[in-house]
Amino acid sequence: MRVIRGVANLLALAVTGGLGVTFIIAGLGGLSFASITPYFDRAPGTIFLILVGVALVLVALRFVVATADERVRAGTFARDAEGGRVALTGFAVREFISGILQDEIGLERFHVSLHHRGGGVAITVRVTLSPTQRVTSISERIQTVLARQVPERTGIDVTDVSILVRGIRPLGRSRISREEIIHAPDLDR
Repeated sequence: MRVIRGVANLLALAVTGGLGVTFIIAGLGGLSFASITPYFDRAPGTIFLILVGVALVLVALRFVVATADERVRAGTFARDAEGGRVALTGFAVREFISGILQDEIGLERFHVSLHHRGGGVAITVRVTLSPTQRVTSISERIQTVLARQVPERTGIDVTDVSILVRGIRPLGRSRISREEIIHAPDLDR
């Protein structure tokens, strides 16, 4: 993979550098595109244009791959182990945390966000609870369980576990509209 990346970088350098020099010379008046237009009307010129177009598309793909690689590297959480480096993608860590929240804590509706912080991970859990669940006890349980199990099972240090309760949903109903809350009948009458 390193060899392919090196060749791609060299190709990108040659094509973009060559085009850059060509356009600079043409801009300074040292090269007239009108004088080479008849060349492009023949088969060798057409082949040249196709090859340059393919090379430019490859350069664009190289930059797309580099961007995707950078995003993956930025989204990984890594640690050094005896045998080498161990890295987990943010997706894998979120899936692991989601399993804990569902299986061990019994949550149904939540969203997990991860952030790099101090050589570890800061976890934010946005959750919707039912009226029977106590906010303080559920929040403390989430914090305790995640702070213990994530480092234990993944080796990634947990620097912070933040809980945001997005709402309390009534039992038996998935959502209450804003109008139902605002226009609720007065029960004191």
